[in-house]
Amino acid sequence: MRTTNLIFLISVIIGAALGFFGAASMFAINSWDVTREFGKTDLIEKPADIKLPPDSNVKAYIENDVYDFGIKDVKEKGTHEFTIKNIGSGVLTLQVDRTTCTCTGIVLNRYRLSAGESAIATVHYDAERATTGHYEQGGIIVTNDPNKPEITLSIRGIFTSPIVVSSSVILLPNVPAAEKQTAKVRLYGFEKESLKLEPPTWSDKTHFHLNFEPSELNEEDKKNSLFKHAHSVYEGTLTVSPGLPIGTFQELFNIKTSYNSEPSIEIFARGRVFGNGITLAGQGFDREKGIMSIETIRSGERIIRDISIQLTGTNMQNANVKIKEVRPEWLKTAITKGSVETDVRRFFTLSIEIPSNAPQCNYFTSDENKAAMIILETGLIESPIIKIPVQFAIEK
Repeated sequence: MRTTNLIFLISVIIGAALGFFGAASMFAINSWDVTREFGKTDLIEKPADIKLPPDSNVKAYIENDVYDFGIKDVKEKGTHEFTIKNIGSGVLTLQVDRTTCTCTGIVLNRYRLSAGESAIATVHYDAERATTGHYEQGGIIVTNDPNKPEITLSIRGIFTSPIVVSSSVILLPNVPAAEKQTAKVRLYGFEKESLKLEPPTWSDKTHFHLNFEPSELNEEDKKNSLFKHAHSVYEGTLTVSPGLPIGTFQELFNIKTSYNSEPSIEIFARGRVFGNGITLAGQGFDREKGIMSIETIRSGERIIRDISIQLTGTNMQNANVKIKEVRPEWLKTAITKGSVETDVRRFFTLSIEIPSNAPQCNYFTSDENKAAMIILETGLIESPIIKIPVQFAIEK
């Protein structure tokens, strides 16, 4: 009986051991293969808990700890090798400590260097969300050299796209309704081949016109750390003609280019048109932007906001504010005429109501095509239309 129990106990122990090693094999995780990523190296595996007590017999030397890539496309990856040499008599120990961001990594091909030996520290930079302009990244390697306990490695340069526009949004904050307005925009090509542009395309040909002409680097461009490297330059002239509705506007221009890397670009024109003799005011109305902002409300709530409208001028016979269009259609609006009326001044009140049965929605947007909008007629020749974007949201 005892022999049987002993055999059973031994079987259990052997089975558990086999199960443990099987599980360990099943759940083993392969470490990152530096050789596969960067080619053949003399990698010495990094101990689990390396200690770096100072050793006065070692001396770490690096000739250059900063590398400048110069101009790089935002889609490119950057890799540079730094050489660290032990010019002392002891064993130099190295360890990667930290980097400035997750887009940067450092790989050492050796962690212990005898006298006279060198290690390669490969710094790689992969910025998937990089934007144009200057960048500088890097990291720190700690050593057991008491005179150089840390080595800071840095890579830097200037990111650029094949084509850069001085401003992808042309802002015209104050456009008189009855006057022509112009604005300039510059476009820079960074590929060595000469950049060529096709005429822009856009929707509103009545009130907008954008034309590009070849140009040269001007004195201001030459002082700019990015623009001075451009191989091609164009200058565009945007013309806004009279007749736009009072309020905000936006227009999208699409431009085809000769670069395969960037075959087309987009430029927006945004701004606000004001009319002499037209004044709008009210709770939540931003007079600078011409936008009515209503707070976020709960589903089932009802809210009303008023905007006072004053028309002033020498020709008020035909002045009469009327509602032309409302978006969304369930937004309730009404116009009330003021009791005071003269030959040079008239008053109106626009009431905006979000009804209690309104659906859940979000109209906090800068896209005019998706915005809630109230369009009014004024009866005035110079400023016949007023557009009022309305920003609000309805939640549960």
